Amino acid sequence: MAVEGGAAGTSGPDPKLAALGRVVAEVRARVWRAYRSLSPRGRLAVSLALGAAFLLVVYGLFSTRSATLKLVCRHSFRNAEITVRVDGDVVHRESLAGAVKKMFGVLERTEGSYTRIIPVSSGEHAVEVRLRAPGYDHTRSIEGEFRRGRESVLSVDSARDLTLAWRAAGSGGARAGPGTGESSAWPRYAGSILLTMCGSVISAVIGFLVQESLRNRKARLAEAKPAEREGSKIAS
Repeated sequence: MAVEGGAAGTSGPDPKLAALGRVVAEVRARVWRAYRSLSPRGRLAVSLALGAAFLLVVYGLFSTRSATLKLVCRHSFRNAEITVRVDGDVVHRESLAGAVKKMFGVLERTEGSYTRIIPVSSGEHAVEVRLRAPGYDHTRSIEGEFRRGRESVLSVDSARDLTLAWRAAGSGGARAGPGTGESSAWPRYAGSILLTMCGSVISAVIGFLVQESLRNRKARLAEAKPAEREGSKIAS
C-alpha cells in the first residue's frame, strides 16, 4: 500500500523560509543590476561609501564600552541613594539599604555595603559619586584612567564626609599621572578625525550619485525626444 505524502517522518521546506529566500534573492539581483548600470565613476563612489561605512562599523565595535568600573561602597544609612556620573553623564543610580547591628550587645550601629559593576569605555574619565540620605547629601569626584579589558575598583566611604579612593595598584584604576591625559586623549581625537573623514566621504558619494542620476535622467529624456519626433513624423 502506498504511503501518501512521501516517506514517513519527512516534511517539505518551510514555505516562509522559501518565500524569504526568494525575496532576498530578488533584492540582491536588483541591487546587482543597479550597481552594474552605474558608470565606472559611480561604481568607484559606491565602493568608497561602502568602505567608509565599514570603517564606521569597525570603529563603533572597538569604541564600545571595553572597561569596567567596580564600585565598592560602605555607608552608615538605613536608606540612601547613590548616583554615579562619568564625564557628566549618569551611568548608574540605585537605592541602598543598611542594617542595624549591635556592638557589645548594647550600642546600635547602622552599616551597609554595596558593590556594583559598571561598564565604561577605556581612556581617562572623571567619575562623580553622589550619596544622599536623610540629613546627608555629598558629592565627590575623582579622575582615573580605565584600561581596555581591566577592572578599576573605586572605594566609596560615607564616614563623616564622602571619600573616594582607587584601590591599590594591581586592581586597576590608578589615578592618572602627569602626561597620561595626552596619550589617553589621542584615541578620542583619532576617532573624531575618522568619523569626520568617513562622514565627508559618504556625503560626497551621495551628492555624486544624485548628480549622476540626474544626468542619466536628462540623457534618457534627450534620447527619447528625437524618437518621439520621428514617431510623430511617421504618423503624420
